[in-house]
Amino acid sequence: MDNKFYFSLMKFPNKVKYIAWLPIALTIIVTYDLGLKTEPALTQNAIESSFSLDKNIIYVNSKSGDDSQVGEKLSPLKTITQALKIAAPGTKIQLAPGTYNEDSGEEFPLVVRNKITLQGNAKNQGHNIIIKGGGSFVSPTAAGQNVAIAALQDAGQIIGISITNDHSRGHGLWIESSNPNIISNTFTRNGNTGVSVNGKSAPLIENNYFYNNSGNGLLVYGTSQPQVKENTFEQTGFGVSLVQNSIATLTSNYFDGNRIGLILEGNSQAILRNNEIVNSSESGLTAIAQSRVDLGTNEKEGNNVFRSNKKLDIQNATNHEIVAVGTETNNKTEGNINFDRGEFSPRINIAKDTRPLLAPLDSNNNSPAPLNLPPTTTTASSLPSPPPVPEQKTSNKELIFTPASSSISSTPEPEPVPFLPQISNSALTSNNSQISSLSDVLGSRNAVSVKYKVLVEAEDESDELDVRSLFPEAFATIYQGKSVLQIGAFNNWDKAKQAKQSLEDLGLNTHILE
Repeated sequence: MDNKFYFSLMKFPNKVKYIAWLPIALTIIVTYDLGLKTEPALTQNAIESSFSLDKNIIYVNSKSGDDSQVGEKLSPLKTITQALKIAAPGTKIQLAPGTYNEDSGEEFPLVVRNKITLQGNAKNQGHNIIIKGGGSFVSPTAAGQNVAIAALQDAGQIIGISITNDHSRGHGLWIESSNPNIISNTFTRNGNTGVSVNGKSAPLIENNYFYNNSGNGLLVYGTSQPQVKENTFEQTGFGVSLVQNSIATLTSNYFDGNRIGLILEGNSQAILRNNEIVNSSESGLTAIAQSRVDLGTNEKEGNNVFRSNKKLDIQNATNHEIVAVGTETNNKTEGNINFDRGEFSPRINIAKDTRPLLAPLDSNNNSPAPLNLPPTTTTASSLPSPPPVPEQKTSNKELIFTPASSSISSTPEPEPVPFLPQISNSALTSNNSQISSLSDVLGSRNAVSVKYKVLVEAEDESDELDVRSLFPEAFATIYQGKSVLQIGAFNNWDKAKQAKQSLEDLGLNTHILE
């Protein structure tokens, strides 16, 4: 607009009025002129701000990406491995639908740290965004492991991804002394554990789906204190296992069809509120050794529900009373349990979750939604819907990982994982002395079902770490007056011999007992 326009609108009857109007006219002109100059500056700032935000996102597409690119939306990288190499602290790595495995160029384990986020699609819990594989990871607290993803110091978030590590001792996600947010993922067909929390970690584990993991859905070690909220644990060995000095708060989780819903040993502790534990093949909850459980108190009722668990709803094999005010069972309990009144006396005070509330996720495709099981339709890049796990009518089988379809991978079937020994009811008589370790309760099978037990002599802590690096579920027992570790019980000679050979390769004396 021509600045002279302002003067053409002003008619001044005399010189005085002209002089009086002059400052106003000049103000209008100057303001308008500054506005013209300011608008481009504001636009430029907005562009720079938008560009700056986009710089904090690296896009990855296993199908169409190229690792020679820089990871922009229209020119994504191909591998998460490359994205992690170039990611600055605080970067979000946005994954497109597809399978990320060794065939697509990934190198395992994928190590996440420095506030970096791996993000897929939270709406369907990563059903068609699949990380599949595993590699050697040396943990400072638990020796060598086979891990798909390792979340280390200052790891950020893992959201909306399916994670599978079908190695017979494979862990899907290994958290080591860090506090990441693990939200709306699927952990399925992991040979050992879906999520393993170690060291001194305090992750938030929320709205995840744990299905058909051979050993544990969630395993918590050390002095870790996870917050476990609104997850589903289905048809897994142990839904949640707490060991050593770990402490967990479990809120609004659903356990269905596991061997044991929740098991505690060592000095572990748990607070349960609004959980439902159903259809366990053994017990809904088992507590042994020095562990402590709060299922509801006078001050705050538990509102937990135990039903249709085959053997027991709650099994208390400790010397401590379990207070369970407001918790419902079918009266299938064992041990000292008080449903009427009481307060929880923790061994160690449980730390409050002081982390800030999470910022809303991208509303386009990453907003957490109510729990939805993975859809049943299958595409070339989607994870096949997990098959139903057949009910074990006898106890003389080994737990074998079986892919749902040959389309997901052409790799050979991994070696079988032995069932953990069944709980011996004879170990839990009313006059029994206090049970001090998991091995006291999880005794061997009867002579008909077990043919071969593999025992190894671990002379010192170093030997024990070596054994547990191969067989994390090994437990202590006595053989010929000596303390040994039992790593498994097999009904197949070749498998027992294979396990024996792997231990002898470490220079350890190993025995097979019939």
